[in-house]
Amino acid sequence: MTAPERFYQFIEYKRLRPRKVEIECGLSNGYLGKQRKNKGSFGGAILFKIEKRFPELNITWLLSGEGEMLNATYREVKMEIMNTVEEESASYGLVMRELVPLLKQQISQLEAALLDKQKLIEILEHQIKQGE
Repeated sequence: MTAPERFYQFIEYKRLRPRKVEIECGLSNGYLGKQRKNKGSFGGAILFKIEKRFPELNITWLLSGEGEMLNATYREVKMEIMNTVEEESASYGLVMRELVPLLKQQISQLEAALLDKQKLIEILEHQIKQGE
């Protein structure tokens, strides 16, 4: 697999469009597709642009296919973020399980109070009509 093919793999992982990547990296229109089609490679200036735009990309992997696609630091940060999200999701689920019944109870109480107010309005309207 060539470097451009691996870069396309990275682009797909990031769910980006090649043209958008070309624009963000300052590459000419169709550059990536041409390199991929012709089984080309990237020069130093292009690699610098790619590395500058995508610091999470492991350039060793891009060039040789060795190692992981993402830099170790980025993988650690991503795992930390995912763990935090999982913890917060669990807390959110717990809060929602406790909060939803309370909110339902409050809605029932408000509906009952509203019904009482409507009855009171009907009584008062009836008294007003009788007083006329």
